[in-house]
Amino acid sequence: MKKTVLFSLAYISTIAFFSCSSNESIACYLPPTTVSSNSPLVPGGTLQLNTPSYGNGTTYLWSGPNNFQLTSQDSTISIANVTTAMAGSYQVKAVKGICATPEVASVVEIVAPSIPCSPASNKITFQSSMIPNSVTFNSIISSTSSGNYEIRASGANADLTIEFASSATPTAGIYSINGSCPTSFLSNGQVCVSLNYNNQYSNAHSGSVYLTNENGHLTATFCDLNFQISTITLVASTKVIVP
Repeated sequence: MKKTVLFSLAYISTIAFFSCSSNESIACYLPPTTVSSNSPLVPGGTLQLNTPSYGNGTTYLWSGPNNFQLTSQDSTISIANVTTAMAGSYQVKAVKGICATPEVASVVEIVAPSIPCSPASNKITFQSSMIPNSVTFNSIISSTSSGNYEIRASGANADLTIEFASSATPTAGIYSINGSCPTSFLSNGQVCVSLNYNNQYSNAHSGSVYLTNENGHLTATFCDLNFQISTITLVASTKVIVP
């Protein structure tokens, strides 16, 4: 009788063990996450995607248009020189051990800027009957000697400087002109545009500079900016391609 009892207990124990392992599963979820970007962008810009960090040991699985996939240990990623074909929905989920967040998405817009003029490359044109209507730039350089990134273009009787807000190479985009420079600090997204014509210096006080990336070359374009040279107002347009 004792043997039968022992046998029954062992039998029951075996059934309970296999029942637990086959019918129960473990699920682990990280708290829901979010994703953000610096959209909208223009072609040639740098896309930045951000999701909150879950600390060391976390893997972030990114996906997006055109079969874009990236596995990263960083919660922030950058994609340089974007094109309009790279617009769309970007997804991410965080994985830590056996735990994962639900996948979340952010829609990125990449739209080519509508530039209201089509000036000739590396030439500044003027709407004035009192001076030559254009000057060709024979020297174009980029420089950070002033502390900020600058595009400098020089030709006979005309020197143009476009100054940005920091020493970093600027990304493609539409920059507004700071009308009070150079006496005020530039903010991100602002530029200072100055023209030295026949040794007379002037700053543009309003308008926009369109910065694009054409075949790997930074290109700055502006349309109908006003420069006051002595008693003459020069209305100027240009497209400067940095070598």
